[in-house]
Amino acid sequence: MVGTSGRGASSLSPWRTYALLAGSVVAASMNYSVTFVSFGEIERDFGTGPAATSWVLNAFSITLTALLVPCGWMSDRYGRRRMFLAGVALLGVGSVLVAVAPTLLLLVAARVVQAAGLALEGPAAMAILLAAFGEGRRSTAVGAFGGLGGISLILGPVVGGLVIDAVGWRWTYGFNMPIALGTVLLGLRYLPADGPPRGGDSAGAPPRPDLVGALLMVVGAASLATGIVQADSWGWTGVGTWAALATAPVALGLLVRRSVDRHDAILDLSLYRVRYFARGNLLGFLVAGNFAGTYLALIALLTGAWAMSPSTAGATLAIVPLIGGPMSFVSGRLADRFGHRRLIVPGGLAMVVGALAFRAGVGDEADLTLWFPSVAVYALGIGLAHANCASLALRYVPVASLGQAGATNRIMQEVGTVVSVAVAVALLVGTSDPVEGTRRVMLMLAFVGAASAVIAAGVDTRPDTAPQGERR
Repeated sequence: MVGTSGRGASSLSPWRTYALLAGSVVAASMNYSVTFVSFGEIERDFGTGPAATSWVLNAFSITLTALLVPCGWMSDRYGRRRMFLAGVALLGVGSVLVAVAPTLLLLVAARVVQAAGLALEGPAAMAILLAAFGEGRRSTAVGAFGGLGGISLILGPVVGGLVIDAVGWRWTYGFNMPIALGTVLLGLRYLPADGPPRGGDSAGAPPRPDLVGALLMVVGAASLATGIVQADSWGWTGVGTWAALATAPVALGLLVRRSVDRHDAILDLSLYRVRYFARGNLLGFLVAGNFAGTYLALIALLTGAWAMSPSTAGATLAIVPLIGGPMSFVSGRLADRFGHRRLIVPGGLAMVVGALAFRAGVGDEADLTLWFPSVAVYALGIGLAHANCASLALRYVPVASLGQAGATNRIMQEVGTVVSVAVAVALLVGTSDPVEGTRRVMLMLAFVGAASAVIAAGVDTRPDTAPQGERR
């Protein structure tokens, strides 16, 4: 790991650093997938409707979206190790609070705590990992992280479904606490301390944060996420929706204006001059963001029209991370050797083929002979494209800015997630036939895959064509 100043080297090998960070990926991925599987049980337990219970998902997404960039800025300037360990601990505490929450309101509050923890540890973990692997192997590092996250997604639906069937949904969140505790203890013991704060004074005092910029970022991102996720409940023409969606561009516009020529800006505009940073973020919005909407539609089909139990649905859906996770490991290494275009383009096309094949054959009766080949092709596309969109965005970012750059990329994925879930929900509830709703979501997936292939077609990151640090 490199300190926040971008100087120095870790005494740990890259793969040992990866092993130390692995627990945070497992905890975050399981938390993500378990919530989808638990949604129906939470609704029945508290006796609430879908609109109220949806805040279990929405509050988490809104908080994470609002805090990611400020937390990435903090990790670059106040210490990535410090922010990583604090975030993992907070995620663990939030998981315990979710498990014991007596009311839906307190459950939503606990999910906010979880999201704050993930916002702290996510950008810091990615920056630590990328600095450890070095610029030439960043795709390998991101692919390894994505692969571990994909494999962990298997545990969420399968183990979570079994636990829900046996003892209830609350116990599913208990898995995060021992993982978080072990990660913090190992991190304190083995992760090297950070170097001097970036931008600090001669005495090593941390730089003063741009609190006004941070507030504008939080308000803008939270307003955008709130307007999108609540549009289904408030209506797209509702006052609340319009107020939120109008506040977002105003706050973000003021943030951009404030960030010009400020050395302490919470939004580093110079990142958008880095080669492929903007294009990688756009691909992350499309590919990584769309994953949540597709995931939601598939599990709704399995547990709804196909009438599977949570555990059976989880096991059936496990084919996606079972193929996509290991493929992310492989595709990351291939991207470092042969360039991102040769992975993302076929990945997008595989998503198109899988989506259209499933759309053409899906019906009211469970059909695993359709499910496994078509969803397997989709999963192959995810494995080829998902993690490589993030590694493309971060490929040429300077080491000292990896925390904020990783947070910016993650926020694009989160906004994409919010948008895809909102669109998927609208498509699913816009028809009385759940199978027809699934067909509509598959058409959306095909469009995203095709758009991703077109965008990635102009990318060239082969080692012999892009000198280190090249910008454009």
